[in-house]
Amino acid sequence: MVDYESKAPGVYIEEIVAAGPIAGASTSVAALIGTPATTVSNAAAGIPVAVTNWTEYTTSFGDFKTGQALPYAVRGFFDNSGSLAYIVPVKDVTNATGMAAALDQLTRVQVNLVGAPGLVDAGIQSSILAHCEAMGNRFAVLDGADDTDPLKAGGPLQTQRGNLLSKNGWGGLYWPWMARTDAQIGVHKAPANEPVRGARDLGFALNDTEQGQLNHAGINAIRRFPGAPPLLWGARTLTDGTAWRYVNVRRLVAFIEDSIVQGLRWAVFEPNNTGLWKTLDRTITEFLTRIWQSGALFGRTAKEAFYVRIDEELNPPAVRDLGQVIVEIGVAPVRPAEFVVVRIGLWDGGSQASET
Repeated sequence: MVDYESKAPGVYIEEIVAAGPIAGASTSVAALIGTPATTVSNAAAGIPVAVTNWTEYTTSFGDFKTGQALPYAVRGFFDNSGSLAYIVPVKDVTNATGMAAALDQLTRVQVNLVGAPGLVDAGIQSSILAHCEAMGNRFAVLDGADDTDPLKAGGPLQTQRGNLLSKNGWGGLYWPWMARTDAQIGVHKAPANEPVRGARDLGFALNDTEQGQLNHAGINAIRRFPGAPPLLWGARTLTDGTAWRYVNVRRLVAFIEDSIVQGLRWAVFEPNNTGLWKTLDRTITEFLTRIWQSGALFGRTAKEAFYVRIDEELNPPAVRDLGQVIVEIGVAPVRPAEFVVVRIGLWDGGSQASET
């Protein structure tokens, strides 16, 4: 602050650092937990290591090794356009204590996806779901159990699914789980109808009836259609409700929340007055308008797609006395067109088809 008491009366200009726009948070940084080819020491166990390509991974953790899923998953991640992953080496991915330590270390780094390739133990997978639920900014990508009869009640896959639940949709169960849409379109695009690079064949060929039952149960399958490579053909989470049913809706809202948290840190300790409220309103509105313009929110206008509210009703004196600023935001995310219904009827001049 300039001391004007010692200056002559007049007009002076002060340059200030303005509150900039909210930048979108990252959406595709993965944490991959597993056992590498190299021996994991006690000191290295559970400590995340950032790698940006396959060569960096092999330099630190070795190459492929029979019976270990981690290196194959890492190679698949980078082959499918992944750019940054945190490798979390553990001695045994099925060890609950080791997994708890690894998840604790992951609270200290910024990631968006968490997976333990090859792990199908529902108990350990539930701890990953709980971690993602508690963090509120990352999504669990879980492998489905190997099963020759995936619809059988009491079978490995259905038993596993029955023991996995995330009320607010912070995880999904896959056969397998690689997709690459974040970099090409955006987090709002459902991670489905995407070819899996590096996949040569499938362990089980699902038909439409089987896929329908698995989809209803919230299990996202890989399909192979005539003349096409294996495709990720499902986009549902592990919730038992409808609000957070779709992976893209869950991840979009997490992206918005994380971006706002990171983008509004400048407001902490600012004077809590109507000037601050107006600035927060403008900043958040500008960010959400960009989200709407990208096609992520439903509405013909921005007003239909979202709202931002910060007023005295939300922030009475009792709230302000606690040093709090309450902002309420509502968004209308675009949901995937899971079912495209084509109605075909006969008429005198031939046939007519219409999509609904």
